[in-house]
Amino acid sequence: MRRSKHIESLNTQSFLRKRLLAVLMLITFIFTALFGRLMYIQLFRGSELQARALDQWTRDVPLRAPRGRITDISGIVLADTATEYTLYVRPNDVSDKEELALLLSEVFELDREKLLNKLNKRASEVTISKKVTKEQMQFLRGSGLGGMYFSEDIKRFYPFGDFASALLGFTDYDTYGQSGIELYYDEYLRGVDGQILSESDLVGRAKKDGKTYYIPYVSGLDLTLTIDYHIQSFAENAVREAMTAFAPKSVSCIIMDCNTGAVRAMAYSPSFDLNEIPRDDVVSLFEMSKNKATSTVYEPGSTFKILTAAIGLETGKFNENYSFFCPGYRMIDGQRIKCWRTIGHGSQRYGDGINNSCNCLFMDIATTVGTETMYDYFDALGLKEPTGIDYGGEIGGILIDETAVKTVDLARMGFGQAIAVTPLGLLSAACCVVNGGHTVTPYILEKAVDPKSGQIAYSHTEPQTDRIFSEGTSARMRTFLQGVVDEGGGKKAKVEGYSIGGKTGTAQKYENGAIASGKYISSFLGFSTVEDPRYAVLFIVDEPQGYLYYGSYVAAPFVGKILKSIFDYTGLKPYR
Repeated sequence: MRRSKHIESLNTQSFLRKRLLAVLMLITFIFTALFGRLMYIQLFRGSELQARALDQWTRDVPLRAPRGRITDISGIVLADTATEYTLYVRPNDVSDKEELALLLSEVFELDREKLLNKLNKRASEVTISKKVTKEQMQFLRGSGLGGMYFSEDIKRFYPFGDFASALLGFTDYDTYGQSGIELYYDEYLRGVDGQILSESDLVGRAKKDGKTYYIPYVSGLDLTLTIDYHIQSFAENAVREAMTAFAPKSVSCIIMDCNTGAVRAMAYSPSFDLNEIPRDDVVSLFEMSKNKATSTVYEPGSTFKILTAAIGLETGKFNENYSFFCPGYRMIDGQRIKCWRTIGHGSQRYGDGINNSCNCLFMDIATTVGTETMYDYFDALGLKEPTGIDYGGEIGGILIDETAVKTVDLARMGFGQAIAVTPLGLLSAACCVVNGGHTVTPYILEKAVDPKSGQIAYSHTEPQTDRIFSEGTSARMRTFLQGVVDEGGGKKAKVEGYSIGGKTGTAQKYENGAIASGKYISSFLGFSTVEDPRYAVLFIVDEPQGYLYYGSYVAAPFVGKILKSIFDYTGLKPYR
């Protein structure tokens, strides 16, 4: 019996130990779980929960980050920010709502009763007015009435109104980029907003002894463009004059450093004031803000002959002594393709053909060189692809598929028909012809700088280039193109005492697959100086009205004016 009781006692003790062990394990598990949860919250959700707590126990006033400035190459400001203020009222902090409503109604010329109703709302914060001036803000702060808080708002401002509007682009009401450079470099320009946080109670009243937390904003970067304000002004004046003189659909002008690809000017008309954006007319706004230099293609006509002539020389199939006869047409694939001078130019040499813009010469070059080689040069010059400029919405040219090209198509391409290019694509390719044969990549941004520290965040570096034409070919082409200005169709671009080269262009327009009667694109592509090429200019007048529509009369004179202004501005002395 004693043995039985002893065994029973041992069993009871064993049971109790097991229960105690189970309880200890449960307690250990619970503490381990709690500790693990606390560690998880501390390590992985601490910042989030702190932010939530701060949000619940504070009221914030936003601090808008100033958008970066945009300047020209010499530092002239083209786009800036102006500060405006927004007035908020926290009703729970207002001791005399009627007095405050009366004051605000007088300052902002608002209805006092409506303001009073707003202040009596059960809301932690109400917005009273946006676009508050600095003077109004200072007056209200000096009134001694509490409950008013101000936040800074950033407004985009363009000192020169409609200056380079398509290039610069514009922002929305919150100063986010919507078009042009403003959109393309929005991440550089935008910055990071800050906040002023003040401790408050559960109903939103500011604590008298509460802390205020200041989270500073980070300003956007300042952008320095390759654009030269003065050269852009010359281009702007020229496109406006052409609009007045010929009442065309539009006029555009690009000026580029033909050695580096730096865009010095990009002007377009009709334009609009960037400070008064016509947002209620979306169709017109889209049309005027569209950069035609990069986003549209056209048949270039005779300006394209610069490329064809250079290809003919570079392949060795033609030289300056090449002689040919122009009867006013060529028969190709059974089709009679006319020269612009239907009675013919007669016997000529290579340089004469370029001076006279004789279509027969360029048909001869294209068909002799052949489709494969011509297309190899088109590819090397980048005519089909976008140029790679740092600007949104750029497209490439349009070429007939090489396998589908007929001889008659190739002949037309030789003098700038049956092929479509962007204005910038054509100008870039022409720069390669005159600058010694090197390709160029157009660009607009020179550098981006932190306005506070002055540290350079981005600086343009010259990309590696390809050589398409030899220096010999380039030098001969510069001489031939100078002859066009001195003796040929480009005489009206001549500036006495300076060497200018160039080529006129007069292209018919097509509508619904057929030639549009009386509609032309008149253009001139020029460069200077011939001895040391630097500036290349493409001037395009779309659908000039009246009896004058040749590029030699409509576009060339404006290029001459622009180059003359550049010579005066840069202090370049005449060589003769």
